[in-house]
Amino acid sequence: MRKFLVIASLSFFASCTNQVSDPELLAQLGASKLYVEDVKDRLPAAGSMESADSSAYVNLIIRNWAKNELLVQAAEFNLRTDLQNFEDLVEQYRNDLLKHAYIDRYINQHLDTNISDEEIALYYEENKANFELKERIVQAKYMAAPIGAQKVDLAKRWFASTNQQERFLDWAEVFATKQSNYQDSVWVPLDDFIAEIPVSVNNPYSYFNRTKKFTCEDTVLVYFVEVNDVRFEDSYSPLEYVAERIRKVLLNKRRLRLIERIEENIIEDAIEEGTLIIY
Repeated sequence: MRKFLVIASLSFFASCTNQVSDPELLAQLGASKLYVEDVKDRLPAAGSMESADSSAYVNLIIRNWAKNELLVQAAEFNLRTDLQNFEDLVEQYRNDLLKHAYIDRYINQHLDTNISDEEIALYYEENKANFELKERIVQAKYMAAPIGAQKVDLAKRWFASTNQQERFLDWAEVFATKQSNYQDSVWVPLDDFIAEIPVSVNNPYSYFNRTKKFTCEDTVLVYFVEVNDVRFEDSYSPLEYVAERIRKVLLNKRRLRLIERIEENIIEDAIEEGTLIIY
């Protein structure tokens, strides 16, 4: 193999030193030729490099091309007995790519992606055992205001009172500077929610379960937290929490059925047209 590489290399560099009539030809190795057109996207823009640097860069491109060509030729020379296996693999890979591209295009054109809430609810009820919670989740929201905001102590009392909510909301509209990115109807992992607020209790999970409204604070902000519901692990996930996952499952089932239909239709059409004869 080393002997082959040396011979091929000598022939390459000999060809590079010969004068060529085609100004677009950069290099030649046997029957293989490298033209300016082949590498124009990699060539430096006019004036972007010094002449010597530009020449060295072009030479590097040529050498990399030559290295690739020589390695392929060396492989073909030294792996002659294995070439058929490689060609079979290449052919199989090409066929797989073509089939995948065709099926993807067909699915994109024909797959109905509309999944109704009724379908999602039905799948949830029929497969409820598959949606056991592995983590604690919560429906909650918060807003926060500067700890030194005007009437902040009054705001805490208004927030805790059931008949002073309008006064609290009016106050919060003026002074609140931060709030959760979700409403209290959205389920989120309880650990993620706790990480956003400076709550300090011995058992935050139990605390959230029994306390629906509370305030907590750090050195900058007072947080007004409202808890709608909490679910613990080993219970079933709420439908809203897994609805998107179910939608993806149902879409994938439709996709698989569509692929099966494509395959069956192709065979049936070929038999009907007489191009496929099964003896």
